[in-house]
Amino acid sequence: MISVRLKGKFNARDLVKQVDRILDDAKRKTYATARSQTPVRSGYAKSRWEKQDTSTGYKVSNRVEYMPFLEAGRSRQAPRGIVKPTVKKVTGFIRTRSLKR
Repeated sequence: MISVRLKGKFNARDLVKQVDRILDDAKRKTYATARSQTPVRSGYAKSRWEKQDTSTGYKVSNRVEYMPFLEAGRSRQAPRGIVKPTVKKVTGFIRTRSLKR
């Protein structure tokens, strides 16, 4: 959930554009980070990441049959899995973004 507090004069259209831009950047960053966190032996798992806008938000998924094992840390290349490091990086990215006045 995103909460916004506004003081003084503001242009609602500009605010909506800026928020949309930040969300689009977060979507791209999530997809790119998930791909970069995926260990590579043959490249198959890395190539199978999908992104999709849904009615409730945005979805990044990978339906490779061995993805649960990679997520559990069974790969030496990704001992912490994929989702947790991705969420950490994207959360840090979002926190550093700010709206322009």
